[in-house]
Amino acid sequence: MSPGPLARLELPCGDPLRLQDFYGRILGLPALGPGSSLRFSMGGVELVLRPRGDALFPPGGEAGALLAFAVPEAELDRWHRRMLTLRVAVLDAPGPGGAPPRRLRIADPEGNVVELFAAP
Repeated sequence: MSPGPLARLELPCGDPLRLQDFYGRILGLPALGPGSSLRFSMGGVELVLRPRGDALFPPGGEAGALLAFAVPEAELDRWHRRMLTLRVAVLDAPGPGGAPPRRLRIADPEGNVVELFAAP
């Protein structure tokens, strides 16, 4: 017996609107609801931006997360240029063409790590 596939990820945040802009405008995740939604689609998984300050995510928490997204190999360098243009903090730039692992790691506005990796 085991649980089903991951259905939802709730990411605690101090500034939900800033993260909403990052995941919606910069990463281009589709919103799941009207214009000011804090819910996004990540394929079959729902990303929920949850403000800190409730019993589940008390204020002042330091825990972070790493979210990894597969992208076509041909798009990885374009993502890197886009992040530099938008002044997103690049933590780990993709290596030279073809050198594994081909991945781009960036930080969202609250310090969570977002990894874009070349899908095999």
